Amino acid sequence: MVFSFRGGRAALAAEVAADLSPDEFLYGLPTVREVFPNAQAVEPNDVPGWLKALLRPLEKATARLGYPLFFAAPLGHWRQLRAARALVGTTDSTGIPLLLLKRLGLLPGAVILITQGLHSAERDFAHLPWSGWLKKQLGACVARASSLVTLGEGDSRAVRHAFEATGLPEVVILHFGIDHRFWRPSVSGPVEDYVLSVGSDRMRDYPTLLRGIGETPLRIVTRMALPRELIGPGVRVESDLSWAQLREIYQRARFVVTPVLDQPRDSGHSATLQAMACGKAVILSDTAGLWDREQMRHGETCYLVRPGDPEAMREAIEYLWAHPEEAARIGRNARLLVETRATSDQFGRDLAGVIRRWAV
Repeated sequence: MVFSFRGGRAALAAEVAADLSPDEFLYGLPTVREVFPNAQAVEPNDVPGWLKALLRPLEKATARLGYPLFFAAPLGHWRQLRAARALVGTTDSTGIPLLLLKRLGLLPGAVILITQGLHSAERDFAHLPWSGWLKKQLGACVARASSLVTLGEGDSRAVRHAFEATGLPEVVILHFGIDHRFWRPSVSGPVEDYVLSVGSDRMRDYPTLLRGIGETPLRIVTRMALPRELIGPGVRVESDLSWAQLREIYQRARFVVTPVLDQPRDSGHSATLQAMACGKAVILSDTAGLWDREQMRHGETCYLVRPGDPEAMREAIEYLWAHPEEAARIGRNARLLVETRATSDQFGRDLAGVIRRWAV
């Protein structure tokens, strides 16, 4: 079997082995290899340069459509993919090319797609005059998957709704898990006086956070451009930290805030779970796409607020700031939840179970 990555997998694996990086963005591969020792990984980094150059115009064209697809890894490792009984696309950008090749009859193995936001594709290219045709073609590709793996309840509902008319394969919810050995509570060092927020995906709702932060000191780790008029004197914005540096500022924060736009797509789970594994309470937007409503319980394992509501955000921040013992209690519960329900090992075991149905 073969995992297809967007890039950087080999470098990340080396950093994980040296305890310089967490392993969650290997999407369970280390644990899957305990079940399937011959599991392989492909990525564009070791593809011949001439092939990447040849494919670059196609990849740029799909990016302009609002839905970038990456073909270098599957085409550059053609023999491996043809020989595999099962293939795992670790993102939509790497998985849809596999499904396209499957639809063309070029890949005999089962294709399992780990999808995050696939259902939003129609909205992404809705402005194009041929959007109806694109949706039909995407649906035909999706129908060739053996399994669609979503990371939470919101994405599962939205994927079913988006593709039920064009032929829906098995949809399985595997809750995302993080490296609880890397992300851990601090054993030394003081907690400092700041609130932390982390993340760079387009679902982050930093304007709501910035409008609700008031005078509370705030650190934001993001590569996104933030509205300058909302950045007050107590707000510090940074990026390009190492994983170890990010872990330290998680550990030293009073608590963490993950503001998310209210859409069906699951979002914010990696940063939220990283903070929880570090023993931190997390204020989280209670969106339609909340990935695990059964476990993400307000006042127990996290602190839920209405999405897009700066006043609700301000009240939550001021409450946890004024009640550090409550933040500490929620943080302890959060760490326990991660250890028992949300580790990368558990994600890998669950994914291996899905693969087993198609690879043997």
